[in-house]
This record gives sequence, structure tokens and C-alpha cells, in this order.
Amino acid sequence: MLVDDRRVNACLTLAVMHQGARVATIEGLARGEQLHPLQQAFIDHDGLQCGYCTPGQLMSGVACIAEGHTGSREEIREWMSGNLCRCGAYTNIVSAIEQTAKEA
Repeated sequence: MLVDDRRVNACLTLAVMHQGARVATIEGLARGEQLHPLQQAFIDHDGLQCGYCTPGQLMSGVACIAEGHTGSREEIREWMSGNLCRCGAYTNIVSAIEQTAKEA
């Protein structure tokens, strides 16, 4: 999740710790029926498999793009390294982030 546009591990934080903060979760990425560009890119690049890691990957990817850490595939991998995907969709996730960053 993002708290005031900064990445936060949702599993390690309590809501009460962020009273008054701007909190963004996966549920808030889409605008009605219109997917966020990164959500669409995940579909286009098959960046999701079992779905377990998808919310965290998407939120961290949005932050990665906003922070400007998309200069190379290696940089994207480094800044996304805290997100674990047991299915192995890493290459596709990096491609999705790379595409979205170029279009932003």
C-alpha cells in the first residue's frame, strides 16, 4: 500500500498509525471500469499468475514509476526486489512497469 505516496508493507502497519494520511490500496487504482495503466500492462504482459503477490507488485510498481526508478530493467528489478513472487512472473512484471513508465 502507499501512505502519502510512500511504500508501506500493509502486513506490518496498523491503520491507527496513519490517521490523517492519504492511504492508497489496490482497490483504489482503477477508476470505475477503467483500469490503471499498470493494471492493464500487467494483463498485456501476463505479469500475474496465481495472484498472491499481484496487489503488492502493482502498488510497488506504481510507486516505482512515480519515484522515477525506471531508467533500466536492472533499476526496476532493484526497486521491486522487496516483492516476492513465487510463480516467477518477474520478467513480465518488469516489462509491464517498463511499458507503463514509458507511456506516462
